Amino acid sequence: MSDLKKEIRFKNLPLLLKDMEIKKWVIDSFFFPYKNKNYIVILKLYRENEKRPSKYAKATVEFIKQENVNVSIKGYIDFYNVHFDSAYEFCEFFSVEKGNANRDLFEDFSAIFSRYIPSEKVIVKSSEERLLIGRRTEGNNPNAIYCFDVRRNGKKEDGTPNGRSVENSNKAEILRPDLYKRYFSDTNLSFFFSDDPTEERTDREIIESFAKRK
Repeated sequence: MSDLKKEIRFKNLPLLLKDMEIKKWVIDSFFFPYKNKNYIVILKLYRENEKRPSKYAKATVEFIKQENVNVSIKGYIDFYNVHFDSAYEFCEFFSVEKGNANRDLFEDFSAIFSRYIPSEKVIVKSSEERLLIGRRTEGNNPNAIYCFDVRRNGKKEDGTPNGRSVENSNKAEILRPDLYKRYFSDTNLSFFFSDDPTEERTDREIIESFAKRK
């Protein structure tokens, strides 16, 4: 059966993607229990012009062990299956017997996974999820999570102001929600993050610094 003729297995996924679009989010997280262990799933949309592994790919997914958030496995999702780079890596990560690594195994996994995909983007997250999302939103330095400034983006050649990226908005909202609420309406402003915790500034320090330059 061709991919085009397959029934949509992940029935909540189109709803989630639509809600993310409406709320202007490129990333989400949710919990997934599997084989007596708990995982945090990070779902992230592809950037414009980003190469996709399949024309049907809708988002990347990363399964993170809740007991050790430094251990994860990545793949991608379409409306029917979760796809991983390697059956061996899948079995190692999820403690599945390697002799069962066949098509039915992945379909079984996807059938279970389908029950945990949310139908809407929930913005308020646990502190654990907020940190994981913040590290992955912009796709550059995952350690740059310490906000130290708010700055203007300058102007385009035609004189119109440059806009803040959706990724930068999402990162600021998830990591520094109060600071984001203060400046979000001015899309010419971007939030700057460092990987050095000593460079982090409080909301008050950033606000005062920005006011002096305004």
